[in-house]
Amino acid sequence: MLKDVQLTVIGKVFKPNRRKVLALNRCLEEYHRLVKWYLSLNSTSKNWLHREAYEKARARFNLSSALIQTARDKAVEALKSFRETRRKRSQLNLRRVSIRFDGRCYSFSQTTNALTPWWLTLTLNNERISLPIVYGEKQEELIRSALAGEYAFRTVEMVKRSGAWYAHIVIKRTVELKEPETVVGLDMGEVNLVTAVALVDGRPSKGRFWRGSETKRVRGLYNHIRRRLGEKRLPGKIRELGARERRRVNQQLHIIANEVVAYARQFPAPAIAMEDLNGLKEDMRFSRRMNRRVHSMPYRRLQKYIEYKANLEGIDVRYVERAYTSMTCHRCGHVARADGREFRCPECGLEYDRDLNAAINIARRLKRSAGWGSRDTPEPADEAAGAKPRTNAGTSATLPNGSPALKGGEDVTECYENAGVQKYSYLQALLGSDDL
Repeated sequence: MLKDVQLTVIGKVFKPNRRKVLALNRCLEEYHRLVKWYLSLNSTSKNWLHREAYEKARARFNLSSALIQTARDKAVEALKSFRETRRKRSQLNLRRVSIRFDGRCYSFSQTTNALTPWWLTLTLNNERISLPIVYGEKQEELIRSALAGEYAFRTVEMVKRSGAWYAHIVIKRTVELKEPETVVGLDMGEVNLVTAVALVDGRPSKGRFWRGSETKRVRGLYNHIRRRLGEKRLPGKIRELGARERRRVNQQLHIIANEVVAYARQFPAPAIAMEDLNGLKEDMRFSRRMNRRVHSMPYRRLQKYIEYKANLEGIDVRYVERAYTSMTCHRCGHVARADGREFRCPECGLEYDRDLNAAINIARRLKRSAGWGSRDTPEPADEAAGAKPRTNAGTSATLPNGSPALKGGEDVTECYENAGVQKYSYLQALLGSDDL
């Protein structure tokens, strides 16, 4: 199966002269007015807006036809997004906007200029300007790949932030997704940011946890600083902190996403299953403190990073319904409420880490929904043979309380299901890491 993967490469406009800055500012002001005008028409139909409003826009706003059409598209996207996420009595207020340039009104080239080799030429209202762009090392690699033909240039978003201009260049590549043999289920939560487990021949194997401790620490730190600045009534400083926090959190999310994809690649022809988190925040009803902690975690952003990185490796990513994944016993299918960090099944006696249990259910739910194989509810361990589950059956080492030890490299299912009882705290104590 073929799929288009889009990446955004961000570069900074390097020391533009005063004339170019003024031209960009004038264009941004006019473009902002145009997007708000399109929003006032309250329509999400591009065809209707083009038919009924294009000529009026040409007469009213000093912008090229290409920019008028991209402004229409941005207005439609903003209105759709607002309607999907709106709350009661909320109103759409477009405070900021970026200028979108399509292939008709920009060009990008590599030169021998001593200032920077990367130059972006834009067609604004009635003039063309060339801007020097500087990139970081990784972004420069992507730009070179795009100029070599490995990616196709799509659009450019010119973003003004804190007085500086940035070029967000969108590039696209068509990749071939492999036919899956192994499904890797990913569960996201507040304690373990990501929990992964693979279904190898239908059995869970090699589970792994990512705590996301640094992400949580950064979020907690900046939340504390924001409260202190709010007490001192310094809203400008709070806005500056927001950008810095996003950059630090994004860096950690990229690291985790890379490790998750590397984990999936160790299995033959993997596919990744994740929960559809749309509406998650609206459905959660906890204490005020817990709501803040859960809502502050960037689960959806992390999912997007994992998805595009996996797609570039030829790994398919699918989303499944999230209902009851952590409350369903992956062994017998019984639904019960998890007790703290453990899931205890009153039907078959299984005791399992709740996040691992959810990840297994997510993977199996994808297999069923995609028709990649069915999963009949298995009989509880040992009961098929007429014997009751034994606490330390099938293990070669036990802890003082009789619970089994996992030596590292073992199959997760072998330890959990043969033993009947296994706690993640024991695994962590034995291994000293988040690897099972």
